[in-house]
Amino acid sequence: MPYLNGKEIILYARSIAPSLGKKENYIVKFISNNYQEIPNLSISEIAEKLQVSEASITKACKKLKCNGFFELKHFLEDYISNPTTTSLKEDDEQETYSEQDSCSSILEKVFINSMLAIQDTYSGMNATNFEAAVDLLDTVSKATKLTLIGCGGSGILCQDFQHKLLKIGIISTMFQDTNMQFMSAALSDKNDIVLGISHSGTTKSVLEVMKLAKSHGAKTICITNHAISPITEIADISLHSSAQNSPLTGENASARIAQLNILDALYTVLALRRNNTSYSNLEKTKKSVQSR
Repeated sequence: MPYLNGKEIILYARSIAPSLGKKENYIVKFISNNYQEIPNLSISEIAEKLQVSEASITKACKKLKCNGFFELKHFLEDYISNPTTTSLKEDDEQETYSEQDSCSSILEKVFINSMLAIQDTYSGMNATNFEAAVDLLDTVSKATKLTLIGCGGSGILCQDFQHKLLKIGIISTMFQDTNMQFMSAALSDKNDIVLGISHSGTTKSVLEVMKLAKSHGAKTICITNHAISPITEIADISLHSSAQNSPLTGENASARIAQLNILDALYTVLALRRNNTSYSNLEKTKKSVQSR
């Protein structure tokens, strides 16, 4: 079992909470939102406070990759007592918006939420999975089909990634039409790669396209805000953002910023790995549009 440090446990808890059952969701949210109190509480005190059994708390702790409540307390205590670690904001301290806020106040809050999303995503990023995604994307050649799948805001992220990749000579496909996505997946083979983006990890068309492509041998990568979700069960490699949701700006407003940074990081490593051709292709593509 891969162990997490205190901060990673909190971020992981926030990421998997939406995918858990009602009781486990309740316990995990309590842990992530009240992590500073956990070291001072016993398992029986939390059980009484939440009106759940001690066994349910132990089960929830195991979902957070801890052997039990005692180990969870130990990791959180280490995190809290570490003076060099930047503290996480609590859910009840998140920047919320009000119609009484001034324009400058809202501007500040939007930027703070985006910065927190980027910081938390970086802190919770699985470096091994990130490198595996880069290694897989680095195999793209003229004989390889790279397809980018996403709907709505996730589709816009795919378009941006497609644009960046094209500048360094990596050709990818991003179809807006769902039927064309399925047709492309049906023609996939073992040399092909599908990268799917879904904030919730449950977008039906994205899941079905990735399943179809995988059934034909294609390798799959996903980017999502929920570490435990249907899309992570399909994907060979999973990367996830850690952004808190806002009822006003939309479920994935801050997550889009964080996911864009994940894609930018993938692009940057790929460009550097292909140093011999990247700069040449960047110059060619730049010149092609300069006069326009």
